[in-house]
Amino acid sequence: MSETEFLIGRHGLDLVDDFYPDDLPSEWRFDYYSTLFKALSLPIDSEEDLELIFEELADSDEEFELVLTIQPQQLFDAKTLRNLLSSVEPYQALFTLSVELDQAPSAKVMDLLAGYQLSFQSTVKYESKLKSAEAMSQYLYYTHLPVFHLQGDGDDKRMRASVEKVAKINMRTVLICNQAESDTLHKLRTISEILGH
Repeated sequence: MSETEFLIGRHGLDLVDDFYPDDLPSEWRFDYYSTLFKALSLPIDSEEDLELIFEELADSDEEFELVLTIQPQQLFDAKTLRNLLSSVEPYQALFTLSVELDQAPSAKVMDLLAGYQLSFQSTVKYESKLKSAEAMSQYLYYTHLPVFHLQGDGDDKRMRASVEKVAKINMRTVLICNQAESDTLHKLRTISEILGH
């Protein structure tokens, strides 16, 4: 049996199903979301109020993994990366930086990222000083926890097969189902619990 335990979430707080109560103020969405799911991915240049989210995380004893994503072009441009990191640097212990890429970051980029919790998902294998894992022909390089991004279309059989394959990572893993609605996230959580992960 796999040792993988999934912390399941989605990319963005904009669920379009009936997840949020109609009268819920927008600044309470993260609070409401985090009571049901244990991970959330947001772009590092999100329009969400990251300072409010950081405050919520700092004040909470609940286990929750916030993943801030960077686009490859943002990662490989040192000036852009420095600017993006400047606003979140004081909170670096509260999130993991995640990038989906197809080449190794340069030593200069890695120097800029020193001190951050990192997780890179790559279609290619490369040499790295980071910890590594492999699942579904994807290579994960990470410092704290691996973050695996997958597409979730709500198809139960396909999702179960994906969870079984990602479970081969064999450790605690953040599973971000991009663009999933709450029904899909609930299904993913149930599938992972049934599989004993």
